[in-house]
Amino acid sequence: MKSWDPFRDLLTIQDRMNKLFESVLTGPVPMEADGEGISYWRPVAQVVESSDTLDIECELAGLTREQVDLSVEGDLLVVQGERARDVDATRWTFHQLERPFGKFMRKFELPEGLDLEAVSAELDAGVLRVTFPKLPEHRARPIELH
Repeated sequence: MKSWDPFRDLLTIQDRMNKLFESVLTGPVPMEADGEGISYWRPVAQVVESSDTLDIECELAGLTREQVDLSVEGDLLVVQGERARDVDATRWTFHQLERPFGKFMRKFELPEGLDLEAVSAELDAGVLRVTFPKLPEHRARPIELH
């Protein structure tokens, strides 16, 4: 007969808590409602700045260019569209569903000094990449020491 080991029980609880936090932190981003009561899911994104550009990337797995709309509204980049649910989905039983469906929207605040006329965008391998070049006067430049 095994004796009671409080440390084993503590490790079991810790393992369960770790799995709980992992599922919360890595699960799908929840939907948000706009002012009109429409709910949107938010694709995960990253914003990276170099000395010459500002790059915004969004994960949009399974979407085509026709399903994504981009616009600059004032000092905001707006990425929006819709991922439709498969029409055959009613015949399936989902055991795990982490990819959200429906309308999505992300808004990114743009800093001053970007050339909004020379922006480029591409959707490749499920990742949308929008690149804003910086205006020459806002690019990093070396300073000579005397």
